[in-house]
This record gives sequence, C-alpha cells and structure tokens, in this order.
Amino acid sequence: MKLILIIIFSIIFLHNSYAQCYPDRHNTTWYDGWISCQTAPSPNPVRGNSHWVQYNLGETYVLHELFIWNTNAPDLLDWGMQEVVIDVSNDGINWTEVGVFLLNQATGFNRHEGEFVVNLNSIKAKHILITGLNNFGGSCYGLSEVKINVDNTVGLDENECLRANVYPNPFTHELKLNIRDNCANQLIYYSIVDALGRVIVRESQISKGETKVILSDAKIQKGIYFVTLKTAGKISRIKVIKQ
Repeated sequence: MKLILIIIFSIIFLHNSYAQCYPDRHNTTWYDGWISCQTAPSPNPVRGNSHWVQYNLGETYVLHELFIWNTNAPDLLDWGMQEVVIDVSNDGINWTEVGVFLLNQATGFNRHEGEFVVNLNSIKAKHILITGLNNFGGSCYGLSEVKINVDNTVGLDENECLRANVYPNPFTHELKLNIRDNCANQLIYYSIVDALGRVIVRESQISKGETKVILSDAKIQKGIYFVTLKTAGKISRIKVIKQ
C-alpha cells in the first residue's frame, strides 16, 4: 500500500511502488495495492476481527485532506471497499473515530482518479486505521492507494507555539526555514542532524518571521534529516528529505 504525505512530504512509509502512473491516477494492477482476504484482530478492539489497514506515520502530524483510490483491477472491482470507518491514534492503543464514509467503485481504467473522502480538520495523529465494513460483493477487500495532506511541522512534546515552515520539502539543493510562531518571542536556535544523529548544521540563531537558507550543499547525500528548533525551554523537530 502506498501512502503519500504532502506538504511536500513525499514520504512512502510502507511500500515503494509505482502504482501512480500519472498525477492523481492509478493503474489497473491488483498487486500495487492492499488486499485482505481474511479478517484479523484489529489494532482498535472496537473493530474486532475485520478487514483493516493501519498506517504508522512514524511521527505525529497535523492531518488535513484524505483521498482514497479503490481497488482498480478490472476483474476485481468488487473487492473495492464500499463503506469504511476511519480511526486515528497518537499511540496505536487509544483510538478516536473520525467517521464512516462511502466510497465509489473504481472504474478499472488506468486513468482512474482517487476520490476525496474527508477533511481531517487538523487532527493530530501518528496512526491511521481504515477498516472495511463492506465491499462491492467480492471475496476479498482492497484499496489501491491512500493520500493524506499533512502539515510539515512535527512537534516534540506538542509545542503548539513553536512552529515553522521548512521548504521545499523534499529539497534538492537548498533548504529554507521560516519561523511562524515563537513561544516567548525570543531567538530560536536551529540545528540539523541526519538519520544517524550526526550533526550536519550546528546550532545557529533565527528570529520569528525571518526566512533563512539553512542548508545549501549539493554534496549532502540523499536521505532523511531532522531540523531541531529550540527556544525558552521548548523544542520541536521537523523531518525533511534530500532527494
């Protein structure tokens, strides 16, 4: 199952697949998606034994619009989910129901476009659970793709007042930082480390409202990096990708 997180996050958390041949379109192969032919105990006990798929985003994100592409293989359109319930969680244990939603059956054509399902209205969550309540009559349940638009600010200790824009993300040559909010209207200190914790950019200062190029080095290898912000005893972290 392919999950695309956008505010320029192009993070594929579970699988790297090539199902998306064109923007917002999906091909007609069943193996580029998620299939469940047997129920299993759900991470959310309320759902019991069911057909479900759970996404662990790795961090807590602010969630916005959610889109779903139903199973699009021409001979398996009845595997597509017709009614789903969506739950979110910060710890994978305690779940909050977003709602029950009806999905359309896919077309079976490679120009099939996903459908808008719900605006999650800035819910904060690390886990997303999609459970199929019924399908279009098939023996299995399936989805082709899920896309979620997210805020690119990921907070440690849920620091609401320390927020920033880091862009473009993913970046190729140059990464910029702009501070939107400041807990105490004081100077913010930022640093950048790689996925192994090695320091790429040592602590430097930036002020609220200031936009600064914080990384411009073509020699930096492709991969995941973390921008850490500190001020007045508060700390936040933003994940960025070099591509």
